[in-house]
Amino acid sequence: MKKTIILLSLVSIELVSCFSPKKLAQSKMADPKDHFLVAEMNYNPAIISQLKATTTVFFYDKSVESKIDSLKQAIKSGWDLTPIIFDDINNFNKYASDKKYSYFVIEGYTITSTSMAYSSANLSGTHYYLTLRLSKEAIKKGDATTYGLCRIELYPNFQTMNIVKQSEGNNSNDIITKLYKDGIFYNWTPILMKAQLEAVSSNLKKYSRPSLIEEVKNKNLSQMLSNDTLYVPKSLLIDFAAFSGKEKDKEDNIFQKYNYKYRICTDSELFDIFETQKRGRFLFEYVKSVTDKLVTIYDLKEKNIVYRKYTTASYNLKSSDIEKIK
Repeated sequence: MKKTIILLSLVSIELVSCFSPKKLAQSKMADPKDHFLVAEMNYNPAIISQLKATTTVFFYDKSVESKIDSLKQAIKSGWDLTPIIFDDINNFNKYASDKKYSYFVIEGYTITSTSMAYSSANLSGTHYYLTLRLSKEAIKKGDATTYGLCRIELYPNFQTMNIVKQSEGNNSNDIITKLYKDGIFYNWTPILMKAQLEAVSSNLKKYSRPSLIEEVKNKNLSQMLSNDTLYVPKSLLIDFAAFSGKEKDKEDNIFQKYNYKYRICTDSELFDIFETQKRGRFLFEYVKSVTDKLVTIYDLKEKNIVYRKYTTASYNLKSSDIEKIK
């Protein structure tokens, strides 16, 4: 079995050695230039000081400009490290080399496996994530390993998974632009984005980036969850058929084995609870990234993650995943 990884970003596109996310997280030597932003990092305070001196750009596609007011509001209330502005992804080059700016941008890499026995049996999957980067111009020469400051895993639908494959031959910038225009990510929603950025901000204030696969369980998790409601985004409850690629809504009874109070909500209900009324605390997130699965609970009161479980070789959220939360 031969495997190749293609790194896709507005920063670079290249072939690199093949390592699973787990191996990348366990060994910095597997990813010495920190291309994949998987391993744990401890940042020099000078890097975070440079970040704080910038204005951060959050990119979007201009075709959705009339629909992202709630996203802008939630992001502004969740991100407190720097001033933040919003702009069209087509204006990326305006900011990329300007040391006055940092930016959140979608990146990804595609892993392709080729069977030596069956040359036509090519299997590929793309991991997409949102990352915060400092301009290369803002980093001292020779310190380029530090300009990627976070990795927020994104949950694409099946059609988005295939955008890279369908765009074969196009350059990296064109593919990223197409992702912003046509891509659908189930966890690209106002309140989930707010929770994600709050957690990133809290970590960077401690000069750190946790490993992507780090498992988290607050020592008081049971007591915390027994005293409050866990809010579950309905948009994340998707069943995926691995062979056909078909997706459908998952049955709500997936949470029947959850030991505490929960409520499944639409994105608009979550916005009302967490942003308008400002009364929610715990938020559930499930992310499928190729065959990796991340189950996370955010505490929006403390602005951190209180539970995270990373699983490989698993396409769907299962009742056993929920039962483990205790």
